[in-house]
Amino acid sequence: MAGHVNEGKEKAPSKIAMMWILVLLAASVASGFHVQRHHAAPRRLRMSWGGDVTWQDVSVLSNDEAAKGMRSITLEVGAETAAGFTVPGQFVQLKLDADAKPGFFAIASPPSNASVFEFLIKETESNEWLTASTPGQALTMSGVAGKGFDVASHFEGDASQVNREYDGFQCMNVMFFATGSGISPIRSTIEAGVAVGLPKPATLYFGVKDADHRPYADKFDTWRTEYNVNVFEVHSQPLDGWDGATGYVQDALKINGVPVPRNTGACICGQKDMFLAVKDILLDAGVFEGRILTNF
Repeated sequence: MAGHVNEGKEKAPSKIAMMWILVLLAASVASGFHVQRHHAAPRRLRMSWGGDVTWQDVSVLSNDEAAKGMRSITLEVGAETAAGFTVPGQFVQLKLDADAKPGFFAIASPPSNASVFEFLIKETESNEWLTASTPGQALTMSGVAGKGFDVASHFEGDASQVNREYDGFQCMNVMFFATGSGISPIRSTIEAGVAVGLPKPATLYFGVKDADHRPYADKFDTWRTEYNVNVFEVHSQPLDGWDGATGYVQDALKINGVPVPRNTGACICGQKDMFLAVKDILLDAGVFEGRILTNF
């Protein structure tokens, strides 16, 4: 699941391309600044591959630094579009205007009735049109798409489904894995309340380069106290003074192990090597493959 965001042509990505495009997609921290703006009627565009994408004008509410090389961007999207966001981990396409090429970006805020979407965007030359955007600026956005992290089906299924698909083992332990801006759709899932009510706290393994490249660090305490999620940070190139785990997420998981694997569900978003290694460790421990979720 990994790679940078590509601003591709308006055609259907292949299944494999889609898999890696979506992984590091983006999120953002909400801002109190609000711009009142008229939303134009949605426009339908016929794609060469036969599908329809509905485009609409949206407005930038805020653009703030989230971490070194990452921006928190909040958009006013309108109530109709917001109503289509129902599963954490879903995404939208964004572009500068009707004639530009779109990029795919995961929504970082949780599904709600609010007409505001938050994104976490890693800065690159190709997305400067977005990362350098200013409050009040108009952008063009598609409707919400993607299956997201289908935790409702696989972590919270009814007794008959659990008996049929998971040999009667209820999901009682949740693990999250993210690297860099891959924390975006994981944040959406955490703040959707997936771990609230579990008998033990969920664990987020979060891999970053160092403390300067650590988006959402200001939310870690809230995730612990309000969402029942403990954060286990892993720094690959730690700064002086860091006394936590070093190396990579998969290394830390291998050391710590997987508690109650038959009762465990996992959500993963990040670099391809991390995803493959973590998935192998989880499967070897006995986690059901159907409970190892991606958002693509």
